[in-house]
Parts: sequence; structure tokens; C-alpha cells
Amino acid sequence: MADFAPNDRTAPTMISGVRGHEQLNTARVVVDMEDQILLYQPEATPLMTLTGKMRRKRQAVNPRFDWLEKDEYPRGLDVTAAADSDDTSISITAGQEARVYAGAVVINLRTGENILVGGTSSGTLSSLTRGIGGGAGDVQVGDKLLYGFSAYEDGAGLGALRSIQEFNFYNFTQIVRTPFGFTGRDLQVELYGGRDEMTETKWQAIEHKKSIEYVMAFGKRHSITGTHQQTFTDGIDNRIVTNRWNVSGTTLSERAFIEFLEVSMKWGKGGNQNGSGTKYLLCSSRWLTEINGWVGDRLRYKVLDDSIGFSAQEFNSPHGNVELIRWPLLDYYHPDRAYLLDLNHIRYVYLRGRDTKLLYDRQANDIDGRTNEYFSDVGSQVEFEHAHSALYGLN
Repeated sequence: MADFAPNDRTAPTMISGVRGHEQLNTARVVVDMEDQILLYQPEATPLMTLTGKMRRKRQAVNPRFDWLEKDEYPRGLDVTAAADSDDTSISITAGQEARVYAGAVVINLRTGENILVGGTSSGTLSSLTRGIGGGAGDVQVGDKLLYGFSAYEDGAGLGALRSIQEFNFYNFTQIVRTPFGFTGRDLQVELYGGRDEMTETKWQAIEHKKSIEYVMAFGKRHSITGTHQQTFTDGIDNRIVTNRWNVSGTTLSERAFIEFLEVSMKWGKGGNQNGSGTKYLLCSSRWLTEINGWVGDRLRYKVLDDSIGFSAQEFNSPHGNVELIRWPLLDYYHPDRAYLLDLNHIRYVYLRGRDTKLLYDRQANDIDGRTNEYFSDVGSQVEFEHAHSALYGLN
């Protein structure tokens, strides 16, 4: 007879006393899971949102897109040599004589003297009539002359014609791709919060928008030619050259902030030269804390868009209105930064047929699953860089 020795059965887990749910097999306990996945910072891209609301998107038909700008007529002249009150010629920086002509009247900003120009040569105003209306005075090195207006003799011809050349600026669109995928089983498994493809697609959309926001903020224009062209777009930080304010080591105050606005609110359609201007300060939480410390009781809450619940705090300064908007992107790695932007001069640009879209089934044919991607071929058009300002270095 065979030697039969069965294995002992595993002893069951014993429960002593009154049964509690914590003593039960965890597989029996229904998980009280909210049927929604909360997404971190669902609206983290105010620059994309505002540029889309303020101006129509520009459709480009070439990865390189251009635009023209025309500056104001240059009216300042710098004196390079002293001259007496009766001298009929004044030396100025070479090349600046092209800004004036016979019949132009220049004003010495230090003395107020009006001077009629009779002719010019390289670095010289000549045949001058000094002291128009009285008040002729000596001219000093470093004096600033202002071309203010013209005064023609009755019956005179047109004289010299003057204008300035337009500036040509360009940027590139940049291909931004955010791929994500799922196995065949993952596509079918029921999950709390909805199917994995549905919830993951929402989350990836936010991250894709944040990538574009970083491009529009900190990208640098560049082009690499390999098998095909790889282009990079210029963001606002790189485009702002004139008005960059390093506040490191500065004692900040409301007065200092208003002095900053005195200069930075001047130019652009949103500037105060067109009346009561409005610009947008996209800033980190640290800057919001700093500014609220000065003017918190005078900030006015303002809803910019009811449809998306987009809001700002409005500061009415002597130089125009400033809409304070938290820019979550800066909180991560640039908490010392803030950007005062004239959104009349910033456009979101996309290459024709290649604005942001969700593309399905990007996987190879033999893959048991699905790969999708968010795809964008986009850039930014930051016009009149002197209409915008950058603040950085906040401790």
C-alpha cells in the first residue's frame, strides 16, 4: 500500500470577541474612493490664456514668421563741445545731424534756448540763429538738444525729407510633443475616477500646456539643421532687453514700485501715453506677497473672464492700471521674477493646421495597447519689447 501523507490545511485566522471591520480580510472592504481624480493646478497657464483672449491667434504659413515695427522719430542730439552764446555752429555726436535739417528748431533742454538750424555737416549743426525769442546762452559738453519743431520762411520749398526705416523681427514656431500610452488591458480595466485613458488624457493636457507656457516664457530663438530643421521659439524673457530691473539689494517700497511704473507704463497700446493705460503683472507668489504688503488695502479684486473664473487684483497707480496675476510657473524655479506685459503686443502663433491637438493611435501596428500624444507647432510674437518689463532678483 502506498505511503499517503496529506499536507496539513492552513489554519484560519482567528478573531476573538466582537468582530470589527479592521479585522476582516481587506479584499472584502469596499474602498470609499471619490469617483474623481483631483488634478494639481488645472489652470497654470495664464500667459497662454490671456494672449488667446486679448488678441486673435496668428496663423503662420511658415515655421519662420516675421513682423515689422516702426519706432518713434529720434529727436535727441548730444553736444560734444562747448560753444559760446553767439557761436553759429555746435558740435554734436556724429550721425545725429541727420535727424535735423535747415528750418528745424532745436531746444537746449538745460537752458531752454531755441536755436534755428540753417545747415548741417558731419557732427555739426551750422548756420545757426541763436536765441530765438531771446535767451541765448553758452552751450556745455553733455547738453541735450531736442529737435522740437520746424519754422519755414514764407514761400520756401519743402526742404529735406526725413523718415525712419522699419525694423524687421522674426521668430520660429517650435514643435512641442507630449506622448503617453496604455497597455491593452489597462484600456479595459474599470478604475475609480474613470478609465485610465480618460483621466490620464486630462492630466497630460495640463502638462502639455505648461510646456508651451515655459516655451513662451523662457524659450530662446534658435535653429538647427539636421536631416530636417529643428526650430526654437523666442520667449518673453529673452525678448525683453530694454526694461530689465534687478531689484537685488534694493529696499522695495510702494514709492520704488511707482517709480518703476513711471518708466515701464510709458510705451505700447497699454501704456499711459494712450490715456489711462492697463498692463498685466504676471508674478510669483513672492512678488504678490511683497506688493500686498504695500498696497493690500487698495487692491481691487477683478474677474477677467467669467467663463473660466480667471481673476486678478487691480492696482490703480498714478501711471495707469496694473492687473496683478499669479503665474504658477514662476513659483517653481523663478520665485524672484515678475513680468509687466502689454498684452496688446503679444500674440500666440501656430503653424497652419498644427495648433494644439490630441492625436490618437500613434503606436506601432504590433503593439498591444494605444499611444496618444498632444502635439503643437507654436510660437510667440512679442512686439515692441520696450512696452514690456522684467523684474528679478527679489530676495
